[in-house]
Amino acid sequence: MKKLTGTSIIEIVIATALISVSIIAALSLMNRSQKQNTYARQLAEATKYATQASDWIKTERNILGWATMASLPDGTYCLNVLPVDFTEIISGECDATDYIDSTNFQRQIEILKTSDPVNNLDAVKITIKVSWMENVKRQAIIEMELNTW
Repeated sequence: MKKLTGTSIIEIVIATALISVSIIAALSLMNRSQKQNTYARQLAEATKYATQASDWIKTERNILGWATMASLPDGTYCLNVLPVDFTEIISGECDATDYIDSTNFQRQIEILKTSDPVNNLDAVKITIKVSWMENVKRQAIIEMELNTW
């Protein structure tokens, strides 16, 4: 009787299963990596828009002075377009259709005035939120505090 050599069907099935698992794992890793890259790119752009608003607010404070900055009422303001003058910002949250020009980002600020009579210090706390949709709502947030000077 002659002994047959070669690959059995069980060996072929096991080898195919191992190769399939390896390919699926690699594809899954690439998909996750692509999602992370997209999120990082979006977060960097949102942070750019938040920083732009922060710089604009500081510049307006330097131009208009503390009294103008402190005269705005507490609340939320939609800031998708940076107005020429800080006093021209419109009160209220951004609508669902309010976006920064040619983007999918919305930018709004929240103003909260604080006072510390013991240290004779007045401050305005400003929170800048830039949000976008990416399966879920994402946000980049910058908090700043402006003091009397």
